[in-house]
Amino acid sequence: MQTKSKERVRDLAEVYTNQREINAMLDLTKNLSENIESRYLEPACGNGNFLVEILKRKLQTVKAKYKKQNDFEFFTLKALSNIYGIDICPENIFEAKTRLHNIILEFYSFSQNTKKPNSGFYESVDFILNKNIQVGDTLSFENQIIFTEFSSPKLYFFKRRDFLFSDLAQNSELFRPKPIKEYGISKYLELSYAC
Repeated sequence: MQTKSKERVRDLAEVYTNQREINAMLDLTKNLSENIESRYLEPACGNGNFLVEILKRKLQTVKAKYKKQNDFEFFTLKALSNIYGIDICPENIFEAKTRLHNIILEFYSFSQNTKKPNSGFYESVDFILNKNIQVGDTLSFENQIIFTEFSSPKLYFFKRRDFLFSDLAQNSELFRPKPIKEYGISKYLELSYAC
């Protein structure tokens, strides 16, 4: 199904991409879509069809490379932290976040069998989703969308820097966006507690 309603097509220009096209496009950049470090932005993400497939591909890389529970969790978060989405419709953003959260939930239970996640893991998942998947209008820049860059200066730790999306969207080799806020490093299980 490519549309939810005629009204949504008229009001939001909302048309969903078929699974076949999504996979064909991602196959064109297969080495990037499977790379945990590659960043993806979907500026009109709808309910997350592209984001879900990108996450699934990245998680297969995590599963193939990392068996230790702490490594598995950290690199799962790292994969998720490099996926960004914006949509004008709050309902779509809620659905996209829910879908991505559920992909990780299912992936964790399937890959880690009987192991329970470390305390704080799912809170960190939701923290990243709330920072990286946002309601906004990428054409008008009317509302100030703030994205968080998650880097990892060392294993099991993240450093956060916030940027205005309008600064990131400037296409100029002469302009390097400056963060509007920087945070200290945090353990991967404590992302949601760090200020």
